[in-house]
Amino acid sequence: MTEVGALSDSGSVRALVRVVRRRKELLLLPGIATAVLGGLSWLLVWVDLKVGESVALEVGGVLVLAVLATFFSAVTLLAADDALRGRPVAIGACYARAAGRLRVIAGWAPVGALLVLGALLVVGIPLSFACYLVLPAVVLDGVGVRTALRTSRAVHRRDRGRFMQGANAMTAPVLVSVLPALVLFVVGLTATDRGLGVLLMVGAALCLGAGVTVTASLYGVFRVLLYRESTGRPVAGPVEPAGPVLHVSPVE
Repeated sequence: MTEVGALSDSGSVRALVRVVRRRKELLLLPGIATAVLGGLSWLLVWVDLKVGESVALEVGGVLVLAVLATFFSAVTLLAADDALRGRPVAIGACYARAAGRLRVIAGWAPVGALLVLGALLVVGIPLSFACYLVLPAVVLDGVGVRTALRTSRAVHRRDRGRFMQGANAMTAPVLVSVLPALVLFVVGLTATDRGLGVLLMVGAALCLGAGVTVTASLYGVFRVLLYRESTGRPVAGPVEPAGPVLHVSPVE
């Protein structure tokens, strides 16, 4: 049985990790997203402090970040789908294909942001899981949001246990990175040496960013796997790249 076949049968996080390790693009793409979103978030806070608190600026900034975050998630899903199907992952093509669905992505982004907020507040976790497969359906098959919602809710009702098990396991990297990142940030913030303090806070950001990147990579593979299985098209193919490991190419 291939590693992808084992992944389909057991949903093993270890198998997910093997896929991500063999396809470095699945780490590169979320890494780029983490860096861009982190930098823009810092810029938004800085501008907001400079101009004084502005509700319009804050709401507009959050909406822009939500659209970008959803777009980057779509890119990662497209790359994960290519990797799981044994196809070369072309980075430029993944961005271009996601851009082709930008209108739908932008429409779903505010809803996705509210779902994330609800999940962080715990009360919205069930609804967040019920909508877990909407974005894969939208970007992989180009279906409408309503159809994607029906599919996602049906799959969640049928297999709640697997959703929860996968979510708990794949969140581990970011959870593990939170404590050391927090310690580095606090020590850096209180350091008497300004240069050392800056380095420590940068280290905190890198530590947390690494955890977020790994978690996003694993989630991307897992969501594509669940979606393909839910549509009766389980992934079954070699994990090994069909060509060079890293492709930066135009639209396929």
